[in-house]
Amino acid sequence: MIRPASHRNLWLLTWFLVAGLMVVGVRLFDVQVMRPQEPTPFSANDPDVKRIRPARRGEIRDANGTVLVQSQTTVEIRADPVRLGAFATDVARIAAAHLQLPEEELVARFKPVYFQSTQQVVLTNRGIVTTNLQVVPRTYRNNLVATNVPPEVWDRLFAALRTNKFHAENELAARRRAVLDRAREQVASTPVWNLPARWSISRGKAGALKALKKTSKLVDTNVTECKANGLYPEYFEKRRYPFEHMAAHVLGFTTNKSVASRSQRHVPVELGGAQGIEQRFDEALVGKHGVVLGQTVGGREYVPLRERDIAAVDGLNVHLTLDAQIQEAVERALDEAVARLNPLAISAVVVRPRTGDILALANRPTFNPNDRSTRLIRSGMDPLSAFKNRAINEPFEPGSTFKILTYAAVLNEGLASVGEVINCHGGHWTVPGTRRVIRDDQGHHIGEATVEKAFAQSSNVGAVMLGLRVPTNRFVQYIRDFGFLSRTGIECGEQSVGYRRVPVRVAPGVTNYVTHQFIAHGEKGGTIPSWDGWTPSSLPFGYGLRVTPLQSVMAAAAIANDGILLPPRLVRELRTADGQLVREFPAPQGRRVVSSETARKMVGVMRAAVEKGTGGQAALAEFEVAGKTGTAKKFVNGGYDASHYFGSFVGFFPMDHPEAAIIVTVDEPKSEGKSYYGGKAAAPVFRQIALEVANVLKLMPTIQTTNSAAVRVSGLKPLPAVVANP
Repeated sequence: MIRPASHRNLWLLTWFLVAGLMVVGVRLFDVQVMRPQEPTPFSANDPDVKRIRPARRGEIRDANGTVLVQSQTTVEIRADPVRLGAFATDVARIAAAHLQLPEEELVARFKPVYFQSTQQVVLTNRGIVTTNLQVVPRTYRNNLVATNVPPEVWDRLFAALRTNKFHAENELAARRRAVLDRAREQVASTPVWNLPARWSISRGKAGALKALKKTSKLVDTNVTECKANGLYPEYFEKRRYPFEHMAAHVLGFTTNKSVASRSQRHVPVELGGAQGIEQRFDEALVGKHGVVLGQTVGGREYVPLRERDIAAVDGLNVHLTLDAQIQEAVERALDEAVARLNPLAISAVVVRPRTGDILALANRPTFNPNDRSTRLIRSGMDPLSAFKNRAINEPFEPGSTFKILTYAAVLNEGLASVGEVINCHGGHWTVPGTRRVIRDDQGHHIGEATVEKAFAQSSNVGAVMLGLRVPTNRFVQYIRDFGFLSRTGIECGEQSVGYRRVPVRVAPGVTNYVTHQFIAHGEKGGTIPSWDGWTPSSLPFGYGLRVTPLQSVMAAAAIANDGILLPPRLVRELRTADGQLVREFPAPQGRRVVSSETARKMVGVMRAAVEKGTGGQAALAEFEVAGKTGTAKKFVNGGYDASHYFGSFVGFFPMDHPEAAIIVTVDEPKSEGKSYYGGKAAAPVFRQIALEVANVLKLMPTIQTTNSAAVRVSGLKPLPAVVANP
């Protein structure tokens, strides 16, 4: 039998349960029916998060996979003095160990910098609205702390800031321990039966801890803000050129294309190609940024609610036809020539005649793409001239190297034979119907000579006499056929002048966009600037027209390639970062400019120029070389100046199966004597380059010598290994 008291307890428990269920029901009704739009912890109305996954700019490699250009991410650390506040000393103490900078210097960099700013203030008085400009003091909030910091160093520094305690935190913790210790000592010294005293000690401890808690909450808020945003990174993608100035004009360089916003500080500043391959293949190299779209819960991204997660696609790798070993040999040969000849400029191009592949292209003066203020240039010259790719955009009057075309045209038209004897009139001849006198240079006084000898001795009289046999229109057509009046189409740089808005930081936190004109150092085509009665007699020996070194070497390569002219090829293929082929640039189709028989005859004639004529210093002991020297007076101040010369040599080897065509051009060599002649200034450089090309290509000698097993050049050094980006 249940007692009445038990009934009461049961009814009380029942009413408590019913009341609790009623409260829950009312709350559910309010949330689900009355206010269904109220956000919940996982509502779609939570703040969205958008985060960019940065893409890496592609690499540039040579024909053998050697990395010539690669990207690395660097961090520029900046400080917000407002958020650092009183904790600047603590941050400096932690940062000094990671940035390898003195603590005092960091404290100085954290100090606030003030400036005056104006803002509009709207005032109302009895319905009258006035707008005034008011000067307001402000603080720069992006003090520069350190540049070119590796990302892993910044990560360690940021982790250290989050884990290490500041002095204020340690002081609060010490004060809390002191309160607890003092209360513990007081309790230990108070008798157990003295309850009022113990109660007073407990209340005093609680009051002290409560006061410390208020102070601690304020300090914790400021410390958290300081650790999170007192120092912040700005990421930059930096292009690294491992071999410095090597192939600088081919590779080009980059400039900052945009400035990252404060909300996307982890995204590197976008780079834009400004010259060379970097500019021509800018779109392929850039890549595409990825993106993450999701929602935040409690201030953090909630991964299950992530809507989109698109991975970044790195830029494509550009594989060139250049051979880094040959390029290095050419660069070194030009440096030695500059030291010996002290010219205004010197250029060299190495081409494979059978494919049109550019194996090397170099110029002096030049620059270092890693630091464009570092330039190899002769004193007194315009510093900007170091950025000019003279091999493709500096046309010059070729002089006697152009006689290759003249003799090829005459032989191809059947207007002369190699063994025909012509009268060169002792190097002094008046063009019929004019008063113009053609003279031979280099002290040559050639009388009767075969066509081959006239070419070998570089007789101007012989070249003009033979060239005038070809009708003028037909001769100009040969100039067009050999590609001298059009661009070659090499994939290097653009061909225009443009304008770009460049961000310029004028003060910490203040960036202006300034419109800058930039010169696109692309290719220029050859031209015949003007035409008069002397032009037909000027063209046969290389005056009256302007051509580039690249056009000249491609014309010589056409002779080496059985009379077929090929466009130059600089880019072989585009591949993804993991090596998948995206686009291939096949060897271009050529066109025949002279017959095979004419090409063979010209090879023999050009061989005689090296073995018996003006190109003797280009001869190799192990290979038969075919080539031609060139020396041209420069047109200065309205006339041809006998003190300003342009020397050149173009040729190829081995003669029977040419593997390399090379041109060397020297602008105004300044050494003693008549070393401005192409045979003395350019031919020795050709010989040095040819020997090292034979070494790299492992060519077997075609002339039997006492040691003809292989060609070895002691000066050729292996290039250092470059680790590709993972």
